[in-house]
Amino acid sequence: MPVDDLRSVRRSSRMATQKLKATKAGSLDRNTAAPEPKSSAKEGKGNVEAINASKYPPAGQALRESEARYRRLFETAQDGILILDATTGLITDVNPFLIKLLDYSREEFLGKALWEIGLFKDIEASKEAFRELKARRYVRYEDLPLKTKSGRSVNVEFVSNVYGVGGKRVIQCNVRDITKRKYAERSEHQLGQAQKMEAVGQFAGGVAHDFTNLLGVILGYCEILEEKLGVAEPTREMIVEARKMIVEIHKAGTSAKDLTRHLLAFSRRQVLQPVFLDLNATVHRLDAMLSRLIGDDIKVVSVLSSDLGTIKADPTQLEQVLMNLAANARDAMPQGGKLTIETANVEIDETYVQQHPSSKPGPYVMLAVSDTGVGIDKEIQSRIFEPFFSTKEIGKGTGLGLSTVFGIVKQSGGSIGVYSEPGHGTTFKIYFPRYEEAPVVIRKEETKPLHGGFETILLVDDAGPLRGLTRRLLEDCGYTVLDSGDPAEALRIAVQHRGPLPLLITDVMMPGFSGPVLAERLAAVRPETRVLYSSGYADDAVFKNGTLGANCAFLEKPFTRDDLVRKVREILDMPARSTIDH
Repeated sequence: MPVDDLRSVRRSSRMATQKLKATKAGSLDRNTAAPEPKSSAKEGKGNVEAINASKYPPAGQALRESEARYRRLFETAQDGILILDATTGLITDVNPFLIKLLDYSREEFLGKALWEIGLFKDIEASKEAFRELKARRYVRYEDLPLKTKSGRSVNVEFVSNVYGVGGKRVIQCNVRDITKRKYAERSEHQLGQAQKMEAVGQFAGGVAHDFTNLLGVILGYCEILEEKLGVAEPTREMIVEARKMIVEIHKAGTSAKDLTRHLLAFSRRQVLQPVFLDLNATVHRLDAMLSRLIGDDIKVVSVLSSDLGTIKADPTQLEQVLMNLAANARDAMPQGGKLTIETANVEIDETYVQQHPSSKPGPYVMLAVSDTGVGIDKEIQSRIFEPFFSTKEIGKGTGLGLSTVFGIVKQSGGSIGVYSEPGHGTTFKIYFPRYEEAPVVIRKEETKPLHGGFETILLVDDAGPLRGLTRRLLEDCGYTVLDSGDPAEALRIAVQHRGPLPLLITDVMMPGFSGPVLAERLAAVRPETRVLYSSGYADDAVFKNGTLGANCAFLEKPFTRDDLVRKVREILDMPARSTIDH
């Protein structure tokens, strides 16, 4: 029984009694018809008494009826109710629902404090709660675990307040059984955890499966090469065969690199270098590549807004998003169809946010990719962004395309949704935050011939084998390399080195302190030294939201020899006025 209802019953009783007393004294309720003119005082008095006697029951009868109504509510309430003396804290009344809920008899309740009958295990806490209730006149517990007399656990919602009755202060405690609701919530949570573990298991199984295959190729060919090279005089045929094996090893390594890149994208651990972009320009730049990707039997239609706002994203990753969505659309249209790419400025309002809690209101740029393919049913839609989840035949897809898109979009501050019905195609809508800044112009990179040099480079990486390989690649190109696996030692090497030190190549995450910290400390003693960061993933402790400053030079691991040599030469050849953030 809610507190307000019970207090209302008591107020009604008091009002009825007061009204009857006033009537008996000669006052009429204003809803009562006016009496006839008095012929005499005695006659008038008799008329009023006659009206009162016919219209109102005696005061005692009204009070009894009010008490009966209150008792009926008290006895039949589907919440437990306790009445306590506010001065002593002792129980003065208890309703049948609470007696049944907690297995105590009425006699075991009456005259006792709550903590005396085992309702509250923590006696001191219960006493403190009683003192708080007396001071504040109201206490509420959303989820209070109680024990019944037999030791069974019961979860209740407990509300207490203090009010006056007949010149006395009493405490009314309303106790609502929420055990079933809590059980349902726990069951829902356990189901969610089970589904999450299933997704993690699928994820781990997919990683293990793909990496096992790739490592099998690498290790197998390496063993054969070791055996072949052990021959004193290898024949020409053996050399040709060895070269073919090296090609396969290289392919397996490249596939492993791509796999880790997909996984990092999904986990939002890629290092991004976002810039302000014109999304329309990106779509135009990929026109030819998309046409080759999807084939001649699918028509590509672009519906691009002429006044499109600016977005902030990593250009390479944005291209990856478009390519993956186009490839997904192609696979959904085996008999051909139409692929539509649309851009527009949109405003996300509170109504949309209520339906899509991961979104925020504000101005956005929308990218929509639609196909006329087979569509996706509701059950599958809830799982399409899970890594390694695929409805394609075994060997026809990695299950990482859409999970990569999801990760890139989220790491770029955007949101993505899918809209589809079986047989009616699919639309993916991506919303990127809109900016007022002017977009940069992305120019097509020209492949330059490899050039080494004779400069001295400080190389810092705690991964010994990779550091050794990087050193060899640089030294083969003519550079002098000072290397260390410890940032503190590397700083000492830099201070003690007598000659110029134009470049530091450093890993980002290392024991001791990070690459950015090393670069900052090195700048204090060698301000002319430029920095090239290298890492395989973004750590929140180093990169804000996985992003690197626009003026920071970065080389993603694993890198090829050509990637390394070109990046080093690019940084060393920058004009002196150009600066790279440390």
